[in-house]
Amino acid sequence: MAEEGERVTKTLQRKIIADALESGFEEAEVYYQETEGFEVLIMEGEVSNFENSQEAGISFRGRYHGKMGYAHTEKLVEESIPYLLETAKENAEILSLAEEEGIYSGDVYGLWNGYVPSLEEMGIEERIDMAKRMERAALSSTGNVAQLDYCMLGMHKVTIGITNSAGLHAVYTKNGAMGYVSAIARKNGETKTGDFFWKGQDWRTFNPEETGQTAAKRAAALLGASSVPSGVYSVILDGRAMTALLSAFSSVFFAESVQKGFSLLAGKSGERIGAGCVTIRDDGLLERGYASVPFDSEGVGAKNKVVVEDGVLKTLLYNRKTAKVDGVESTGNGFKGGLTAPIKTACTNFYITAGKQTRAQLLEQMGDGLYITGLMGLHAGVNVVSGDFSLSAEGFLVEEERLTHGVEQITIAGNFYQLLMDIRGIADDVFFAQSGKGSPDVWVKALSVAGE
Repeated sequence: MAEEGERVTKTLQRKIIADALESGFEEAEVYYQETEGFEVLIMEGEVSNFENSQEAGISFRGRYHGKMGYAHTEKLVEESIPYLLETAKENAEILSLAEEEGIYSGDVYGLWNGYVPSLEEMGIEERIDMAKRMERAALSSTGNVAQLDYCMLGMHKVTIGITNSAGLHAVYTKNGAMGYVSAIARKNGETKTGDFFWKGQDWRTFNPEETGQTAAKRAAALLGASSVPSGVYSVILDGRAMTALLSAFSSVFFAESVQKGFSLLAGKSGERIGAGCVTIRDDGLLERGYASVPFDSEGVGAKNKVVVEDGVLKTLLYNRKTAKVDGVESTGNGFKGGLTAPIKTACTNFYITAGKQTRAQLLEQMGDGLYITGLMGLHAGVNVVSGDFSLSAEGFLVEEERLTHGVEQITIAGNFYQLLMDIRGIADDVFFAQSGKGSPDVWVKALSVAGE
């Protein structure tokens, strides 16, 4: 289907543009999206669900009588062109005249290596076998793991193409694979869950046994966890926990949030907003990055941007519309959430960069405190506008530089902006979530903890 997609991007898209201009559109653009997916779920040594999916479609936008009209279709044939153009004209006529960025002529894009053909060479039976190996490893790694909540192996491929009347024709394909296990550990009537995922583009880097065992060990490690007395604690947020928090507040770095009054970073460019050890990047070109792309949904080339450098705010993230408001260039962060979705600001690989200390060194420097491995309630417990958060958490008590026993039934509270200022150390290994957000372990001077 990838070859068919390439044909569509080169032939049908250009035909749509030509017909649109001939029928009265002043400018026009076609956005093409094709996705392929494979997923297998394993339960009790057998395949419980198997799915191969393929979807493709195009969305059209064009300026007609000064107004932008929109239409889309999943019928990728020339017979669909009249429907697209007529629908877009009708939409343009009923829409009020609004400020539009128009069609973008495109950038010079660098080499793109997001597609690895060898990833797809492994047969289906081999993939199923690897998924079963994950399950067996999880169930056998510790006697406390009674069952798996989820055991999945999947692959995906996406092709994006943009063609417009300004001369832009750009297309890319990216693919990847993922293995994920969620294990359930039980002991003396107590139940805990733990999970782990692998994601990559090379099967040689995937270890099914390690993936399953890690999920099981994470579940079993929290058996016997208890609360701690309420108070103010020095805290290390592990990479997963800090990534979750960074993701929850990532929109405060969007120019549209600042322009609408939904972020406290207004007027802060060039000012210190974090500790000197804090550097945050948004890198659309990160090698093998989960969210790497050569260009965004507007055709603007992806960039490697320093958002915060040594604690100082360097830039916000812009799409073309918000960039025009501030009189700057787009940072290549204008993305569609789906084929028919409008352009919004979104991150690429957005992460706190690695520090120079190991996790053991961070624990040594902190001495006593809490090591947080999980945060819950990120939707209800976060106020993105003020930066305040109050979240259920779990992890481990740290005594004399060592993780002692599991901790649960606690709530940590603070303010994201203040947390950035209170970071005292950053570990040297960055964890990346499937979204492309990432962070190393981060030591925070103090957070309020509600427990016993």
